[in-house]
Amino acid sequence: MTVDLSPVQEYYKDKTIFITGASGFMGKVLLEKLLYSCHSLKEVIIICRPKRGKTAETRLEEMYKLPIFQRIKDERPHMLKKVTIYQGDVTFDLLGLSGDSLKHVTENTNIVFHMAATLKLEGNLRDAIDMNLVGTKRALAVAKQMKNLEAFIHLSTAFCNCDQEVMYEKVYEFPHKPEDLIRMAEWMDVKTLDTITPDLLKPHPNTYTYSKRLAEILVRDHYESMPVIIARPSIVSPSAYEPVPGWVDNLNGPTGLIVGAGKGVIRSMLIDTRFLSEVIPVDYAINGLCVIPYQFAGLKEKPAEVPVYNITCADHRKMQWGDVIEMSKDIGYRYPFEAGLWYPDGCITTNKLHHNINVLLFHWLPAYFIDFVLLLLGQKRFMVRLQTRIAVGLEVLQFFTMRAWFFKSDAYSSLWNIMNDEDKKNFNMDMDPVETVPMYIESCVQGGRQYLMKESPDSLPRARLQLKLMYILDRLCKTVIVGSLCYWTYVSPAAYEPIPGWVDNMNGPTGLMIGCGKGVIRSVLVNQEYKAEVIPVDYAINGLIVIPYEFNKQAKRPSQVPVYNITNADHRKMTMGTVVELSKRINRQIPLNAGLWYPDPCVTTNRFYHNINVALFHWLPAYFLDFLLLLFGQKRFMVRVQQKISTGLGVLQFFTLTAWSFRSELYCSLWNKLNEEDKAIFNMNMNVKETEDDYMEQCALGARKFILKEKEEDIPSARLHMKIQYVVDVVCKTLIVGLFLYYVLKWTGVLALF
Repeated sequence: MTVDLSPVQEYYKDKTIFITGASGFMGKVLLEKLLYSCHSLKEVIIICRPKRGKTAETRLEEMYKLPIFQRIKDERPHMLKKVTIYQGDVTFDLLGLSGDSLKHVTENTNIVFHMAATLKLEGNLRDAIDMNLVGTKRALAVAKQMKNLEAFIHLSTAFCNCDQEVMYEKVYEFPHKPEDLIRMAEWMDVKTLDTITPDLLKPHPNTYTYSKRLAEILVRDHYESMPVIIARPSIVSPSAYEPVPGWVDNLNGPTGLIVGAGKGVIRSMLIDTRFLSEVIPVDYAINGLCVIPYQFAGLKEKPAEVPVYNITCADHRKMQWGDVIEMSKDIGYRYPFEAGLWYPDGCITTNKLHHNINVLLFHWLPAYFIDFVLLLLGQKRFMVRLQTRIAVGLEVLQFFTMRAWFFKSDAYSSLWNIMNDEDKKNFNMDMDPVETVPMYIESCVQGGRQYLMKESPDSLPRARLQLKLMYILDRLCKTVIVGSLCYWTYVSPAAYEPIPGWVDNMNGPTGLMIGCGKGVIRSVLVNQEYKAEVIPVDYAINGLIVIPYEFNKQAKRPSQVPVYNITNADHRKMTMGTVVELSKRINRQIPLNAGLWYPDPCVTTNRFYHNINVALFHWLPAYFLDFLLLLFGQKRFMVRVQQKISTGLGVLQFFTLTAWSFRSELYCSLWNKLNEEDKAIFNMNMNVKETEDDYMEQCALGARKFILKEKEEDIPSARLHMKIQYVVDVVCKTLIVGLFLYYVLKWTGVLALF
């Protein structure tokens, strides 16, 4: 039966193709595409090295089991017999071929796709030169012996000329000669080579782009005598359509970021979200590679210079990194990964200091903690090693994500224009598809789940539940951490705006007010003679808004960085003792619902007395309540709550037992410089008519309403509940003191006198 072939398919009819690097990500897709769409070809020859005890033939059989080869096995299984595999390696002379295998390759090959390379951006220079530069030289040496060679396509990278503002489709000169680097790597020891590598690489950020640039020069120098072509893909992402949507088999590039961030392992990245993302689906890149030899063979005249193709996404299809990240987050929340390390809500920043702090707190600290726990449990440690690899990868990656890239891809774009409708259907590179970017990102996320993490779509409901639980844990931990670090920065609930008493967390005074009001905190170390350092949040925010306005009004820039101490005016500050008594009184007027005990905490500066109170009234009730919950089959929580309270109070005492004195002239001057209209809009008036009693009442009502979600109409019943608690508190104290006196009198013999 005769099958009508399209022009590109007709070109490949009875052709023999030789591929290096067929076991790589792009190599697998190329092999599958040639077998499926160019089904009239004669043979595909690949070389593969033994790996991890597996022969080349075994590795090929395992490759055929991948999902990407399923459509061939279903529709054209006979094509798999057209693949010939030889044991070979680009790190050996003549690619490790000899005898009959070398003869077969050189006598039959028509087209070469040289794709073998080391992609380790952080790899050492010796390995990069051996694989990417000398490996290319060895491939060219074999290709020179091919009697029927029509095209030698060398796969490079679009980023190999990173010193150029705009990268055109041409080979750029470079001071270093490929032959010189090859000779130097041969005689110089690894230690010396590593020492001089940073100076050699400039302006390149890594050994990968450096070695690829030199390899391009090497290929170009063979153009006079060989039909060589250079193809430069940008960042290659999972497939858009074929062989299956979203297919990927490695963690390089965007997929590694998606999986790492989705699993909560990567918590911070340096990315300038304003710049355009440079990614292209692997099937678009491979389809371009398949069409390149067809176009080259159809040229009536040989080009004056070596043909170069920048295989990049069309400019009108590129999105800003910020849009891609936000879209990926949204889709990642809908299709979460199973059992991540943490909630996937990493920080994207251009501030290196901010990034480094995040990495320290959320990469290294959890890694060392988890490895420590694994050590205690006698398990194999891995987190520090994993974070080391992530740190190296992110360090290399930031060169690409922190700068803008501009490519000219006219030659690659022309491939689409020369094809007829049938070829456009077979070798899709349409940059104006019906499918949207969100649909593509969705397939990438699902592909990462299915093909990399081996997570079934059936596990999505469980993964979504895990994500919700991690979200709660993430917010809880952030509240505890921030509360521990910033407990007494004293930003208190709003005085006026947006709503009097508004607050959304239990940090600072609000946490103490609720903890004491609920009877959970029974003792605190506070020097009542010292001044309380609090400022309403709306006063602080109004000040922050006014600061840039005042700064830009200045005729001359200050010699030193402006610093504003956003604190309350000295004449408005009360002693901590006054605040405590005022809080107790207002708490009795506006009590909280269903507290654990009557709110009458002990305020002292005596650590010994405080520790006794904590043991008796924090830990003892906590263990007792958890014991009761255990008996009733309920979830225990009180000991865990008291552990958090204990940590918070331990941090707190440094601030409450120290006198603080701030000079805030700059902040105070903001108010004096505002006109009447701005004073009405941005209120920071430190001489308000309202009393501290009024403000404390608003804080109490705000804590009830906005934190504890308690209704104002519940206050009468809460007052009744407090009266009952008061009676219980007095009775318990009387009984305890009475029993204590009874046993003391009995032990001393005084009781026998009566």
